[in-house]
Amino acid sequence: MTIVRDPNSSTGMSVDDSGRARTLSVCRSENEQATEEQRAYIISTGVLTLTTANESGVLYLKNGEDVELKIDEILISIGPSTGGASTDTNTINFYKNATAGTLISGATQATIQSNRNFTSSNTLSSSDAFEGDGTALTITDGSTHANELVQADTNVRFEINEVLGKGNTFSISIEPPTSNTSMKAVATILCHQEIING
Repeated sequence: MTIVRDPNSSTGMSVDDSGRARTLSVCRSENEQATEEQRAYIISTGVLTLTTANESGVLYLKNGEDVELKIDEILISIGPSTGGASTDTNTINFYKNATAGTLISGATQATIQSNRNFTSSNTLSSSDAFEGDGTALTITDGSTHANELVQADTNVRFEINEVLGKGNTFSISIEPPTSNTSMKAVATILCHQEIING
């Protein structure tokens, strides 16, 4: 049996006569590893008040970094609607590679743009993250990536695995129920950067 040992930690690996390696390991998801290595981020709106029943662009993210940005989860929180029937649903729209519309041209910085490792000051310094203002801000191009129906006064978690290369964008809109005049909403993206090689 061959044993290779780290003199600094007293851990190591052994290889038996059949060539099988035995070692102690710690398994983390890619997302957990990215958080440990200060490459994971939360991008979120503040609490928006949607004041119409029209579709309203709420969050836009453009990857301007030289490495891929992977979206792990989308969190949507929606309060009760004033004016809209409690039995009506809200439409959540996800858009791929949008570049135009008042959500984007308004360029209001997302309220929360934070590294998920609290010891880190790393940021997505070359990327854009914009939020809506509660009015019916538009997303006028790109392609529809997905649509979801959710009840009012609920929190929804979408576990996804989308990849944004440099220049790619991901946008979210919410269409409240008919006759809505006031409904609070928050949209959040949890994401991490791919490992930077070299």
